[in-house]
Amino acid sequence: MAPFCWPLPKQDLMLSMEVTARNPTKAGDWDVIAKVLRQEFTTDDKPVLLTGRACRDRLDRLIDKYKNEDKKSLKR
Repeated sequence: MAPFCWPLPKQDLMLSMEVTARNPTKAGDWDVIAKVLRQEFTTDDKPVLLTGRACRDRLDRLIDKYKNEDKKSLKR
């Protein structure tokens, strides 16, 4: 089983919605989010391996990207 690589924007949205709904504060909370998303992203022909750490890292990258783009637009 290969690691998951977040290929679609709708998956980023699903991650954001889960994080907003659950407001994770500890590692176990992120694991619950990963379990929910793993079930949503898995198909019959392609199982998904997703961890709480991967979810947290992805959300951090999305937030950093947003902040960088916001800084660029404010400089204009």
